[in-house]
Amino acid sequence: MKRVAIVGSGIVGITIAYHLVRSGHRVDLFENGPEVPYPHTPQFEAEVLYSTQFSAPLALFPPKLAPGIKGVTQSGDYGRSLDDERIMCVGGQATRWFGITPRLQRESFKPRTLHGFGTDWPISYEELEPYYGLAERHLGISGSNEDNPFAAPRSEPFPLPPFELGYQDLIFAEKLKSAGIVTHTTPQARVRNDHDGRPGCQNYGSCERCPIGARYSPNHHLELIRESKLLQVHTRSLVRRIIIENGRAKGIAYHPDHGPEQKEHRADVIIIAAGAIESARLLLLSASGGIHRDGIGNVSGQVGQNFGMHHVFWGELTFDHPVMPGRAGPPTLLSHQFTEPPGRRQFGGTTIEMFDGMPYGSIDRIVAKAPATGREATEALQPVLSRRPLTMNAETIPGPDKFVDLSGPKDRFGDSFAAITYRLNDFDRETHARINVIAENIAHALGAEDVRMPPVEQFWSGHHHLGTCKMGEGIRDSVVDSFGAVHETAGLYVCGGAAFPTVTPLQPTLTMVALAIRSAHRIAEELI
Repeated sequence: MKRVAIVGSGIVGITIAYHLVRSGHRVDLFENGPEVPYPHTPQFEAEVLYSTQFSAPLALFPPKLAPGIKGVTQSGDYGRSLDDERIMCVGGQATRWFGITPRLQRESFKPRTLHGFGTDWPISYEELEPYYGLAERHLGISGSNEDNPFAAPRSEPFPLPPFELGYQDLIFAEKLKSAGIVTHTTPQARVRNDHDGRPGCQNYGSCERCPIGARYSPNHHLELIRESKLLQVHTRSLVRRIIIENGRAKGIAYHPDHGPEQKEHRADVIIIAAGAIESARLLLLSASGGIHRDGIGNVSGQVGQNFGMHHVFWGELTFDHPVMPGRAGPPTLLSHQFTEPPGRRQFGGTTIEMFDGMPYGSIDRIVAKAPATGREATEALQPVLSRRPLTMNAETIPGPDKFVDLSGPKDRFGDSFAAITYRLNDFDRETHARINVIAENIAHALGAEDVRMPPVEQFWSGHHHLGTCKMGEGIRDSVVDSFGAVHETAGLYVCGGAAFPTVTPLQPTLTMVALAIRSAHRIAEELI
């Protein structure tokens, strides 16, 4: 029986493990963090029902790792902690995400050809399209293309019907349409009806922390293969090196339970699915002699380069009348009208997201006022009723000042942590300027009194860390091929967002899962 070792148990690692186990292959899954309960009811109880502010012992998410196990250094223009954004546990970041899952547009795969910037993907939309359908069924996507003229063509319908626009969203949609701005419903990994053992959404109003499993978590599919004798999950296992013999990956060196003893695990195929930052770090730490003297997969010098993030700008619209934010749980209203501006350009596209939620930071601002009575708290909430968030999710491009390397600080075993440099470029600033114009047009169309968008430096990555091990046609300019196979090292794959050659405006998760299923099929065939 052939053996596969997967490093990283996030949505990509578990997707590949699920498909390989179902194909009859033995899989060992290595995770640096701990197990977490599923369904994620304790997370919901801790953060929503009881609030960690008053019940700290219930704070289970994100799990805290022991000192010296997890860390990064960072420099540049990103003001948030990239280390805090890396949730290391079984299920990874997708144990707490919003579940927005569009397909990339057909044009997204050819930015160099169509727009004159970035890198064309070594795979077309047409090649990936069947796997998008498999990924949508795997995740249980609720959605529709009937109201989205910008969506890529598809060969099959969505598995589940969409979440329809809420009351206020319908009003907004009509006003925006009259101004030439087309909005539509949102594809999302949240089941509208019962699906694959998951209950239909009951609108708890806390999609990021769904307590019942309506919003997809990778732990759902892990539970389906948990009892298989073909799967073993190794938690709290820090992987230090990839073992290479005669030009082929043969195993990994790791520390069980974060203890002092280092062990080797041998496998026929090694798959690295540890995220853009940690995957690059592991390849660099695995440097040896000869072709691997600068790290595995680094003949091109591209390991760690092309690091990218989304630039998510949380804005706010203010009205002279109540718009009652937060009445609906699942997000609904958005627009992909501006994601692929035509022609040669020096700025990126953007999504428009007007999800029916509380404006970013509004509750924190009220809590900071420390209202002493219920009346004071109610009065402090009144201004929020007339505000709605306006979020732009911006395209970015790589640059010489966006990369991951090895740092001076080391982990408890003496290995350098990842060092991240991320500085804005002219493309980023031009994109932000365009976003401000779009926001003003939206505010005017909706009759808002005011719109506030943050400055270019105040963006959030959306936990979308991409690039560093980009896919490409050959060894001279990329790290892996379109299946994630490392060019110069047989038996080794890097899968997930690390392989993305570009950062489009659209959320990457569905594409990551589609690519993972495609890679799993190829690996299963090779193991026969």
